[in-house]
Amino acid sequence: MQTNELSRLSSLYGGYWNKNVLDFCYMTNRYFPQQRMIEDMQARLPELIGNYPSTNWYLSSLLAEQIGLTQNELVIGNGASELINAVVSRYVHRLAVPMPTFEEFVNRAKILGREVCPFTPSQGFDLDIDAFIEHVRNTGSDSALLIRPNNPTGSYLSKSDLVYFLDRMKTLNLVLVDESFLDFVDAEPNPSALDLINEYPNLLVLKSLSKNCGIPGIRLGYAATGNAERLADLRKDLPIWSINSFAQYFLEEMGEYRTEYTESCRQVREATQKLARGLQQVPFLEPFPTQGNFILCRILNGITGEELTAHLFEDCRVLVNNCGAKEGLEGNYIRIACRTEEDNTRLVEAFMRLEKFTEPGKFDAAEVR
Repeated sequence: MQTNELSRLSSLYGGYWNKNVLDFCYMTNRYFPQQRMIEDMQARLPELIGNYPSTNWYLSSLLAEQIGLTQNELVIGNGASELINAVVSRYVHRLAVPMPTFEEFVNRAKILGREVCPFTPSQGFDLDIDAFIEHVRNTGSDSALLIRPNNPTGSYLSKSDLVYFLDRMKTLNLVLVDESFLDFVDAEPNPSALDLINEYPNLLVLKSLSKNCGIPGIRLGYAATGNAERLADLRKDLPIWSINSFAQYFLEEMGEYRTEYTESCRQVREATQKLARGLQQVPFLEPFPTQGNFILCRILNGITGEELTAHLFEDCRVLVNNCGAKEGLEGNYIRIACRTEEDNTRLVEAFMRLEKFTEPGKFDAAEVR
């Protein structure tokens, strides 16, 4: 069903800036960084290109200070993906994972020869924490993954449920908590697990800065743990210069933009909920509640995710994520990232134009155009 062009674009996993597409696949904060911050970076461009960045302990200290940690509790990586590889390689042998999930964890574990023990909830996408605890024990897993809020479903595990899990999983080698979308959560105050890392030595908090700070091209992420030995080992696994000078400059300047950043997250939450209301008006979509900056939708009327994403691309060169191949979401789901309100409106209008073509077998790309 996919055109050759769409298949090729999907295989690139980014680099869309010169492809004349509107990307609703990748979830980033479209309201940050501020223009002034970008202009400052542009002004420093010759220096940043011509100078080496500092080493990891110093870069880690820049961010650690901003979030109330020390350089011995946090390690910076070239995106969360670099840290996922390091963490899984060192500490995971048999990983329990609620499904559906962000597939890089599963894929990396399998590439490294680790065993994955998927847990699929019996109904809906909210995690039954007691059932997951039983699954961890029954499978003999030595590690467990929790993503808050979960990607791709947008469901959220409360901090009290996380503490409940940690209290009962003290014998695990690793509890890996991904908080990459946590800054968009409004379900409760102080949702982060960072203040728990010194209470639970097996807890490791992972976070990508690409999503919440809107900087996927700069490549920044961190891992935080109160286990000093583990932190030191992770830092040893990273090259001396894995973080570039642009990323260092961003970390140096970020502290001056905390107010603007907080406001940008509020704007993202508002835009996401407005997008959800728009998607509820699309007759062939059922959007699910979300605590992230993205929305999972079930496709009605028997249309598959592959069919819908292909024809949306053909109609207006808009990319959304086909989740039909994800375990637990087989066939008829898509995930839509929130962009600006203007872009989101354009997306909803594109879906409405496809309404009369949403019966199985009725899609005709030439007619849609």
